[in-house]
Amino acid sequence: MWIELGIELSFFVVLEGCVALLWRYNALLLGIAALICVVALTRWHSRFDICFFLIIAVLGSLAEVVFVRFGGWEYANPTLLGVPIWFPVAFGTTGLIGGRLARTTNAIWDKATPPGGVKR
Repeated sequence: MWIELGIELSFFVVLEGCVALLWRYNALLLGIAALICVVALTRWHSRFDICFFLIIAVLGSLAEVVFVRFGGWEYANPTLLGVPIWFPVAFGTTGLIGGRLARTTNAIWDKATPPGGVKR
């Protein structure tokens, strides 16, 4: 489980690092985010994982468009409806990774709970 946790954290660090460094280059970042997404979905491709990715990508992007449209904030390099073209893929992939991290962390906690011990 610790190895899986490390893999999940690595996916997160790579994706977030790419966004932090490449946000000015929408097409390049879209390609890299899509590649990371494909690799992640190749590794984690249960029905739950795929649904989680799609729901987070779609709902997160719709919410982001609304927030930008109503002046909550703005992106320095928007391409579509005030949001960068790479956003849905990156956001959905981050949601997928977050879901995996939550499940792995929960499994580690469950394993660390002593038999008959109180779960917190």
